Amino acid sequence: MSRRNRKRPLMDDQLTLMRERGERLRQAAQAIGITRAAKAAGVPYTTLRDYMNGGEMKFSSIASLARVCGVSLDWLAYGVGEEPPPHQTPEEAPARGGHQAVIPWLDNREDGLRISKSWLARTFRQDGTALRLVSVIGDAMLPTLVENDLVILDTANQQIHGSGLFALAVDDSILIRRLERRLGGGLRVIADNDRYPPQDLTQDEASDLKIVGEVLWTGGVPKR
Repeated sequence: MSRRNRKRPLMDDQLTLMRERGERLRQAAQAIGITRAAKAAGVPYTTLRDYMNGGEMKFSSIASLARVCGVSLDWLAYGVGEEPPPHQTPEEAPARGGHQAVIPWLDNREDGLRISKSWLARTFRQDGTALRLVSVIGDAMLPTLVENDLVILDTANQQIHGSGLFALAVDDSILIRRLERRLGGGLRVIADNDRYPPQDLTQDEASDLKIVGEVLWTGGVPKR
């Protein structure tokens, strides 16, 4: 057997470990919101996305992500120990009583997302008055977001500091894109799906961009 053939099983095992680690990271990050996990751990969002897709991770990043996501380092790195609870979407509030809050849709349709105030307080620092709900359209943000995913926006925050996920008003649609501030005052508009090339805007073009708000939370449609 050649040396090349002897090494291949080890490489396959490493790729499997990295892929499984990425899936565990995705599960843990989705529980608190992927954007929030990246910011809290000090990991660039694009790097976190690479990690979730099976890319090689720095140990310091794994440790930070485990801490902010509330999971054990052994479980995140190696799958050892108790698995955390499944990814939770906002739990619905009781039908009666004063423990409920409603996050309205951005387009002011009749029904908003009714959630418990305890989940709201645990998840966001804001009082909730500026939060709005939208749903994802199209495949431009795959694999981060899939069509019909729910997105909670902070419409009070329309300023870009470094990079982050934002909702943009384009014609009659709301699009979710990653925005990165560039030297000289321009912006780079990024779709996570590699099929869509990034767009670079000059400072004048960026000033015409209508930013609706920053993405604070993303997830699937809550199960009833």
